[in-house]
Amino acid sequence: MSVGPGARVELRIERLTAGGDGLARLDGRATFVPLTAPGDRVRAELVEVKPRYARARLIEVLEPGAARRSVECPYFGRCGGCDWLHIKEATQRAARAEILRDALVRIGKLEQLPEFESLASPSSLAYRARARVACEGGRVGFRGRGTREVVDIEHCRVLDPGAQRELELLRARPPRKPQEVEIRGFGGEAAGLRVSPGSFFQANGRLWDAWADQVVQLCGSGELALELYAGVGFYTGRLERSFARVVAVERGTSAEDLQHNTRARVISSSAEEFVETGLAGLAPEVVLLNPPRTGCDPSVLAAIRQLAPARVVYVSCDAATLARDVARIGAEYRVARVIVIDALPQTHHVESALLLNRLTLGEVGE
Repeated sequence: MSVGPGARVELRIERLTAGGDGLARLDGRATFVPLTAPGDRVRAELVEVKPRYARARLIEVLEPGAARRSVECPYFGRCGGCDWLHIKEATQRAARAEILRDALVRIGKLEQLPEFESLASPSSLAYRARARVACEGGRVGFRGRGTREVVDIEHCRVLDPGAQRELELLRARPPRKPQEVEIRGFGGEAAGLRVSPGSFFQANGRLWDAWADQVVQLCGSGELALELYAGVGFYTGRLERSFARVVAVERGTSAEDLQHNTRARVISSSAEEFVETGLAGLAPEVVLLNPPRTGCDPSVLAAIRQLAPARVVYVSCDAATLARDVARIGAEYRVARVIVIDALPQTHHVESALLLNRLTLGEVGE
């Protein structure tokens, strides 16, 4: 059957994909349909058809799959935030693990992986302690799904009570000029750390302590830890309890917060600039990486191979760039632990933490 854009088709959704869409098959093509759930039988309109894949717009759910649930949020489907709110939490967690596993095998070319661990959020709603709110034309809310339009939102189910109050205050006195404003449930202080406007911090306030403790536990203990992309010190303070010395690298406003929040030796620099000149004399037992979504620059990974620490811990917010970087770190390291972090429930985002152990001479090539 030959079909093109505008055609209406019936599809059975097989699974969820890295971008958040449901995956179905149409004439052998992978067909991506947003806002669907595994097991759904749907009617959809094709919007893009290529030789190997297609994209479609959901028209109606003809038969809901077992993973689908009712949605109480009036903004769902228009707001660009919670694209998995219609999917049961257990299915969300399983899908994130499968997306990560697929990336590590397909992109990272990893043949041996340990059993995945999980770190669940204590709450799947009212957890978000920070968010960017768009203000435009009297509307205050979040950007629409696939558009720059502002969806006017009175109450967001994933904001924690403090952040919801900030949203309400902003709605009471909206800015006159179009802009985006960061709201924070923790009022600028998070888990005892200073966080200036513009500095990055993890959004799930209910998971902060358990998250940081898990990552630092992966790092182990010793004389020296090197932390690249250290942010405001989310992990740094805890690292100082396990290591005699900590060198933390960050730049800009976050570096100023990092200096205020920790006793570590703070290097105000990008990771890329630091590895060019700052590694002399350093012999860390562990290197902790927490890069942005784009992952690590190849120069950083090359420097890690040269340092040859016993352990590398990589905290990631993108499965594809994580898998690429793990492959680039090289065959001298083996993935020892994988933790899938339930950082942003109701969304497709996959956060994880990996421990890579350096192989002994006898283990290399096994």
